[in-house]
Amino acid sequence: MNSRERILASVRGGAPDRKPVIHWPHWEEGGDIRHYNHETIPDHIEEAPEEISLVEITNPFGLALQRDIDLNAEIKLDPKVGNRILGDLIDDVRKDIAMAFEVGADGIIYRLYGARSRHCTPMQYGGHYLEKDRELLTEVQDALVNFLFVVGEDDVYLDFVSDLPAHAFGWDYKTSKIDAGSVRAMRAGALVSEDPNSDILLDPGTAFLSRVLESSLRTEEDA
Repeated sequence: MNSRERILASVRGGAPDRKPVIHWPHWEEGGDIRHYNHETIPDHIEEAPEEISLVEITNPFGLALQRDIDLNAEIKLDPKVGNRILGDLIDDVRKDIAMAFEVGADGIIYRLYGARSRHCTPMQYGGHYLEKDRELLTEVQDALVNFLFVVGEDDVYLDFVSDLPAHAFGWDYKTSKIDAGSVRAMRAGALVSEDPNSDILLDPGTAFLSRVLESSLRTEEDA
């Protein structure tokens, strides 16, 4: 099997010749998925059509963190203004997703922030952001392959997001201590993590880099 066949077999409940491996958030030789930005993916698709190519997308809450916007505070201070800011972020994510498919991506890696106690209470995430993430993912559920990766350690609300539409569902197993068996009890379909019982293996070297990347997105309140 080539990488494309291996990934498609895994997410469709088939029998791959071995478990696929994804190196994320960095990319390295030897993985079965490559992830790019909008500018670099067209050249890769032409050079390696036998591989699945994904564009990484940050969810609206994550964009707010990147832009130093405290969404929870904005919504609490003035719900009308806060929800307008959230709406603008949703529009930006939607544009990023549309562009990914315009340049030929097979799908997206949707990095989901907010579903953890460091960022939101359960009421905040469930009340303001959960259905926005669901809406964005539902709009692209017919893509060839979409990955959802939920950012969080031992404070992650995996049960909140376990039914969001995606072909493969990922989380940080090493820091959350939530094993693949527990996640399978929450949702069907392919799982992505460092747990060897997952369907797609997340390279163990990426967990540290993922946490470093996330730390750069924390608000002053989170730091």
